[in-house]
Amino acid sequence: MKATLFSPSGADAMPPAPLKLPGTHRVKKVLAGRRVAFYWYRTRGGDLLMKFEGRTLSEALASEKAGAADLALAYGTQVQRPVASSGTISGLIVRYKMAPDGFVRIAPKTKVNWRRSLDLIDAKFGDLPLKALGAKGVKKVMIGWRNGFKDTPRQADVHMTVLKRLLSWAVENEEIDTNPVKGVPGLYSGHRAELVVGQAALEAILSKATPEARLAIRFAAATGIRREDICKIRWSYLDGDFVQFATGKSRGKTTVTVPLLGDAAAVVAEVWKEREKLLAQGVIPSAFMFVTPRKTPWKPDSLTQAFARAAQAAGVEGRTLNDLRGTAITRFAAAGFSNENIAGIVGWELTRVENIKRHYVDPSNVARKLMDQLERAEKTG
Repeated sequence: MKATLFSPSGADAMPPAPLKLPGTHRVKKVLAGRRVAFYWYRTRGGDLLMKFEGRTLSEALASEKAGAADLALAYGTQVQRPVASSGTISGLIVRYKMAPDGFVRIAPKTKVNWRRSLDLIDAKFGDLPLKALGAKGVKKVMIGWRNGFKDTPRQADVHMTVLKRLLSWAVENEEIDTNPVKGVPGLYSGHRAELVVGQAALEAILSKATPEARLAIRFAAATGIRREDICKIRWSYLDGDFVQFATGKSRGKTTVTVPLLGDAAAVVAEVWKEREKLLAQGVIPSAFMFVTPRKTPWKPDSLTQAFARAAQAAGVEGRTLNDLRGTAITRFAAAGFSNENIAGIVGWELTRVENIKRHYVDPSNVARKLMDQLERAEKTG
């Protein structure tokens, strides 16, 4: 959110800023002890300009107002950065950020996280000559750097992913001969893509969710659609027994068609019935299929938080909204879909679909067949 744009109403609306600074990103955060803080960044994902905080929202706003002049001064001061040598990692990062086949082509949301990783890589390896990347021991040093973030393994893997991509881009553009960290495995062992929310856990979560969140969660579990796309589904995307849309992950380049089977069809029927009721009352319903209790479209993070609150209240640990994609895969598999069809629906690699089936579907099928054999053996003596 830029500093000049604010939500017009509601309890969570951003309070007006004391200054209008074009391009800046202002963030409100609740700190430990319920202290409130406002962070001002030069750009979204950019350098921090200033931070204002207080014991209450009023104190934080007063601190921000009192520091408006200092904030304007910090905003007007150009950050002096040393000129990176073209033959170093720093120079490589500069060229990667400007390359149309590099950082430029990455999705805006991904850029925010990758920019942080690139800054860390620059701080650690910026002075390293590109010629040294082929030397023995460089791989070990880079893995050691990644391991320094072991307390947050998922973030550590993001940093390594960015480093891998930076160096792979350099190889593709003949800037270096080899990528020393190619093929380095990740630290995070949770295998989130291979987790599912079981039926008992799902029912417990649904029992604690709000009616609006419950519909979106059920639909996610039945279709495997990404949370970003669920939040954007419009009624116009319905096509008979299917929902068809351009995925946000592909930036609109890939269109997927998801069948409305079982509970997915039931959810659509329930939401449609509510829509018809509003029309009968003379109320214009939302163009979006899933809305919040305020009747506004869900935002991805808000839907994630709604799931997390319900899971916590239900005592379900270690599962996230994204794990519902695995749940959908088990349902598609039970319905007889081929691995290739499932992979096409959820947008996963075939090996990941096979892994889900191997862990959660095939074992249950084997056990069921064994039970059937035992029952038949008992009947026949």
